[in-house]
Amino acid sequence: MEYRYAIILYLVNQFRGERTISGIYHLLKGKKSSQSIQDSFLFHVEPFFHSCEDLDRRDFKALIDECMSRRWISSPEQDSQRFVLSSEGERVFSRLDGHLLTPEGLNFTEQVNEESRFWLKLQLMVQTLSALLYHQRAFLPITRQPSVTESVRRCIMEASLGRSKLAAYFYRELVYFLQRCPASEAELLTAQLTGYKMSGLTVKQIAELTGKDEYECRILFKSALRRLMREIAEFPNYYPYTGRLLIVKKSALSLSAEETLKLIRSGLSLHEVAKKRRLSQSTVEDHLVEIALKDRTIDMSNYLSDRLEKQILEAASEAKTKQLKPIKKLLLDRASYFQIRLALAKEAVRRGEDPNGTTDE
Repeated sequence: MEYRYAIILYLVNQFRGERTISGIYHLLKGKKSSQSIQDSFLFHVEPFFHSCEDLDRRDFKALIDECMSRRWISSPEQDSQRFVLSSEGERVFSRLDGHLLTPEGLNFTEQVNEESRFWLKLQLMVQTLSALLYHQRAFLPITRQPSVTESVRRCIMEASLGRSKLAAYFYRELVYFLQRCPASEAELLTAQLTGYKMSGLTVKQIAELTGKDEYECRILFKSALRRLMREIAEFPNYYPYTGRLLIVKKSALSLSAEETLKLIRSGLSLHEVAKKRRLSQSTVEDHLVEIALKDRTIDMSNYLSDRLEKQILEAASEAKTKQLKPIKKLLLDRASYFQIRLALAKEAVRRGEDPNGTTDE
């Protein structure tokens, strides 16, 4: 089976009809919303978050329509955007090897918030060094993002090395990594790099030229990129120059959630944090649920009592779902959506899972 079909069947099976197809699309794109981030934990598909960031919605919809026409997925409700595997889809899915869907590097999501920026820096660094080596005074940079161009400029200036020596060091570090990387992944990464009189290819172009599945190309490339970032974070001495392009974060929290956590630790209430940061209270609540999922050391008793938490979990067990509305209905509105999400998050962490409740998508 072609990879693009396999990944859709896998994700539909994981979501189990509790999210719409848009939820899967946002997951693959890596939408920077608390809902999408939390969904990646809830349905145990974190490696696929932000794995296909260039995915076109029309192409994705066409793929979903094709899976429907093959009778692999179906909607339990008429005109619903929530899908589950059909009996035929389950039969096909049972023959798939799940390990082949997720190359090892895809699991290295610690720096997922930095990977797009790091990739742009790496591409621009290679392009710039190549131009310097060939004395090319002017060239069209692959990006003009100020944070990226300034980082590359600073890296070159602070190295205090001649252009030839710096290029040689960079080349040596990249070759060292690529030799340790699966060939299929290494080829996808290097084919996208731009140099003197040589333009890098897009993933779509690589797929067309090689006849490979475009979705598989995206996943293998992202696996290679995350491998490199993991290598830099774990073995910085091996990457003294390439490593300057990556800001290694110790926390897996999003930047906004980190800022909220700092204010919570300083003693501010949820309302005070929202007012100080000029955010809606629901956004700050999203941050707290994300914190509960990723940092179990934070005390959440100010927002959820032990008694109410127990009642929420009992209701969730009775409803046999992670959707919020059925749980809230059983509780007769004794708990807010935020408190239900928080309780589900805490319980899942205790059980070694990573969940969150769902509402719409």
